[in-house]
Order: sequence, then C-alpha cells, then structure tokens
Amino acid sequence: MMVYLSYHLQRCAYGLRRWLGQQFTPMGLGVLVCLGITAIAGLGSIQSLMHLVFFLALALLLVAFLGRCTLRYAVRASRSLPPFGTVGEVLYYPVVLQNLTPTPQSGLKLVESLPEPFPSFREFQDLRQRYRNRYQRRSQWRRYLAKGRWALAPRVDLPPLSARQKTEVTGKILPLRRGRLQLPALALLCPDPLGLLYRRQTCPIAQSVCILPQRYQIPPLNLPNLRTYQPGEAVITSAVGESLEFRSLRDYRPGDPSNTIHWKSWAKLGRPVVKEQQEETALHHGLILDTFQTQTQSDLFEAAIAIAISILTQEQAEATLMDVMLAAPKPRYWTVGQGRSQQLRILETLATLLPCPVQTLHGLMPLVQARLPHLSGCLCILLSDDETRYLFVEQLVRHQIPTKVILLGDSWVYPQDRFDRFRSDLCQIHFVALSQLQQDLLQL
Repeated sequence: MMVYLSYHLQRCAYGLRRWLGQQFTPMGLGVLVCLGITAIAGLGSIQSLMHLVFFLALALLLVAFLGRCTLRYAVRASRSLPPFGTVGEVLYYPVVLQNLTPTPQSGLKLVESLPEPFPSFREFQDLRQRYRNRYQRRSQWRRYLAKGRWALAPRVDLPPLSARQKTEVTGKILPLRRGRLQLPALALLCPDPLGLLYRRQTCPIAQSVCILPQRYQIPPLNLPNLRTYQPGEAVITSAVGESLEFRSLRDYRPGDPSNTIHWKSWAKLGRPVVKEQQEETALHHGLILDTFQTQTQSDLFEAAIAIAISILTQEQAEATLMDVMLAAPKPRYWTVGQGRSQQLRILETLATLLPCPVQTLHGLMPLVQARLPHLSGCLCILLSDDETRYLFVEQLVRHQIPTKVILLGDSWVYPQDRFDRFRSDLCQIHFVALSQLQQDLLQL
C-alpha cells in the first residue's frame, strides 16, 4: 500500500512540475516560490515584513492572472517536418504562422507540446526491488525519468506577427531517444503585461518524425568479395553492366531458348550457334542483429541498433546487397541495395525496434540457414556471450561463410579464450566495450 501511495505521490508531483512550467514564466515561478516561503515563515509570526512580502507576492499574481484573462490573440500554425532526425542533433524545420486578428501581435513564444510518458507502476516496483538503498534508488529514478523523455523543445521567440499575414519561422527540437517521435501539437505562449503568467494557445497539428540513433564511424567491412549467382536481381546488377554482357559463342544444345540463337553465325557456319551472356552476379552480405533482451531499456541494445544503422548508412560498393536479419517479434529479413527504397524502410524499422524478450537466438537460425547459400559474407552483432549465442556462432562457422562477429559488453570481461577456437581466416571475433565504443569500432 505504501509503495502504491509513494508512486502516485511522485506521479502527482511530476505532473505539477510540468503544469507550473507551462503556466508560469521564470519570473512568475520566482514570485510563486517567494509566496510559499513567506506563507510558511509567517505562520505564528508577528513580523510585519513577512506579511508584507506575502501580500505583495499574492497581489502581483492576482494582477497577472487578471491581465492574462484580458489577452486576445488567434494564430493558425502549420509545420513541415523532415523524414528523419538524429539523437543529439538539433532538428530544424519551418513553421508557418498566420495572425488571424486585425491587430499585430508581438512578444509571442513558440514551443512544441512533447509527450513525456511517466513510468508504469510495475516499472516503479522493479526499480525499488533492484535498488534497496534509498539514495541509490532516488538517483536511478531520476535517471529513469530522464531516459523516458523523448526530446527537448526550447521556446522560440517569435518576431512581431503582422495583422492577417503569414510569417515563417524556424522551429527546433533536440531529440533524446530513437524511435517515432510524436508531435501532437504546437503551443503559442503570450506573457501577461507583468511577465509572470502565460496565456497558452494550443494548435493541434499531429505529426511524427523518425529519430535515428547516434551514428559511428565504421571502416569498410572488408569481407571477401566472393560474387555468387543471384537470380531475380537483374535490376540491381544491370547497373554495373554484367547481366547483359556478351561472353562467348557455342554450339546449340537441346533446350536452349530460341532468342539466344546467333543467326549470322548460323548462316556462316551452317549449324545453329547460340550466344552466352555473363550471369547475373552481386556481392551479397548478411547483417544479423541480435534483438533478444529481457530489459525494456538497455544500453547494449541501443548500441547494437546504432552500430547496425551506422553500417547501413555508410557508402557501399556498387552491386552490393545486404540482407538484414532480425526478429521483431518473428524472424524476418529485408534486402538493402544501392539506390533501393527499402533502405529507408529498414532504417525506420530499426529506429523503432524494441527488444524481443520471449525468444532466444535459436529462433532466428532457420531464417539464417535459408539465406546463407546466397551470401558471400556475414556480419553478426551480439549482445552477450552466453551459451545460446556461442552455439549460434558455432553454427555460422560450420557453413564456411566469411563471418565477422561483434560482441558488445559493458566494460571488458568477456572470456575471450572461449571464442579463440573460432578465429580463422573465415571468422573474426571483435570485442566492443560501451565505454570506448567509437575506438573499438575503428579497429574493425
């Protein structure tokens, strides 16, 4: 019962802080704090100074409230969002504002109404059970709340809006998490004449933008350039001129299609001759992403997503294809190639991907085995070195496919000798620590 009461008290305090930040200017918050301090200090006191300051602060807030009620303005807003943003990089986009009143408006501020979901009661319970120490639990709770924030939206000071005219300004937000960022509304704030309270007008413009994780510099994969026959991919390989390239002439064999007959050679030699063309080939790599994680928020999982997207967004050689294989929540794959529209789709899928807590890596093996005959190389990103992932790497090595394995860890205590038996010309094992992620990735 006490845990339930503590959770709801913290939820109410969180909602109250948000509401105060939306209704009061920084100066108004200072007056409100002064009002509260003097009210507590003046209890049972006969000092007239405390009472004087209390009533002065109260009078200021009352006058500001009445002044806010007299404000009249109406603005129509629209924004144009880019398709993608990046965590930690400010996202700029144009916003068009139209003043609907016959008088100019000045002193307005523009701010995004961002979602800030509060953790559930179950998450609050799990945190209390994991951290018994009160001070440690409090710091972890603040960190948990900070991780739940999607973005920061600084307030933008608007120029004077002419009467019944349109004005274009630049909005900005700072994404803090990857995924689909929902922007339900824009808010226009107008301070009262004393500058203590805001009058708020909300413009419901529901839009969203896909936020990609931070990308890292990754050297080329340097997997062997073994080209394999890829039927059905003539659209991709014809760009490098191989699928229709003439190779040689040979005698006709029963079953050869008639459109391959070289009629001029038949007329000269007196026997049927057909022309051979270069087979359709492509460089086909596989990217296997480990998505099996029981925790809802994991730094290892976020690092794996960032590495996968960094690989997909770097420049690839011509006629290079990549199969991205993952479980979300059932095993599936996408083929990404040079200039293919699927790249945007897979980037959005990875950016919104959640951990898969109900399966193991064995569930992905049938899909991987079906795709291995088509691959000339494979890159595997793993979140741990447990027995399941160890057996998964062992099965990849048995297929004699050139493989790179990236093992992620918190700091570095992986039993590296356990994976030494896999090291060969066809299999490379790389241990990457979160504390020095960029440095370790440059060693790939």
